[in-house]
Amino acid sequence: MNHFCARLAALIALAWTPIVAIAQSTIAIDSSVEPAAASSLTASAPAGGIVRFHQQPTAVGDRVVQRLGVHLALTTKITQSGQTAHESTNEMRRQQHRVLEVLEASDGRATKVRATFLVSRRQSPENANPDEFAIQPIEGKIYFMHRDGEQLNVTDSEGVIPPQEEFNLVAESLENVGKPNPLAIVLIGRHIEIGRRILVSRDMVQELLGFDDPVGTVRRFELTLGRLVPADVKHPAERAVFQAKIEIAPNDASPLTIALAGEMVVETQTCRLASVELAGPVQLSSIERTSGGIFQYSAGGELKLAIRSQYGVAAQ
Repeated sequence: MNHFCARLAALIALAWTPIVAIAQSTIAIDSSVEPAAASSLTASAPAGGIVRFHQQPTAVGDRVVQRLGVHLALTTKITQSGQTAHESTNEMRRQQHRVLEVLEASDGRATKVRATFLVSRRQSPENANPDEFAIQPIEGKIYFMHRDGEQLNVTDSEGVIPPQEEFNLVAESLENVGKPNPLAIVLIGRHIEIGRRILVSRDMVQELLGFDDPVGTVRRFELTLGRLVPADVKHPAERAVFQAKIEIAPNDASPLTIALAGEMVVETQTCRLASVELAGPVQLSSIERTSGGIFQYSAGGELKLAIRSQYGVAAQ
């Protein structure tokens, strides 16, 4: 039972962490803001066109407004000696809306940022009311993060180290800020034709997806360049729209099965992630033999994740 609960906790955490590294930070959406469908973007280049990707160093004054929403609907079942002992359905959601401003940068990467968490909420079976969002203690507050290599230093608006819960939430959210952009490693300098499929090597997957622990064997992670979207008033950068597919199979370290598909939108001149929408089934199953009988634990559901980032320069 404990083993299953640990895996179930990993599954819940999974609803918050994939693709976070690509966006260079974790973010979420205000409940009143639904993520715009990437499919609404209009193509600007014919099939067969060639796109070259570049990278732009982070500079002091850079600003990004980020929104992220995650929804995991999960059904859990416990069977003892062929009889159903427990069955339940739960929903887990995360919402966050924040603004990041770069205060210091070195070698093209952010080393100090000001983070304003406009919204940070979570719905979980662990909440006092599992059917409602719980406001996290960082909502409505400002924090400063300074990166020294792998070390993150976090202070509040008064320059004081925040309480442990707040510190952990901020550090989790800003963990990838200032780290190398994994999308740039995959795309930089390549000439990619519209319609071309890119198979991401397994060595790159963990860094690209931001998984801290093994979650299974990556069977496939592919990106197919679908179209280009021209710059406009709202988005002053050309964007490339990729169809993404991710398949992860169980292995000895993890019983998770994951299959996600959707769209990733990337700025061609910077390799920054403009948006991503992924959805698909997530499953978990294990068997435990005890003196009380044979227990089979299973959990399955659908994971939906949406990220939106709007970049600019902070007002001076």
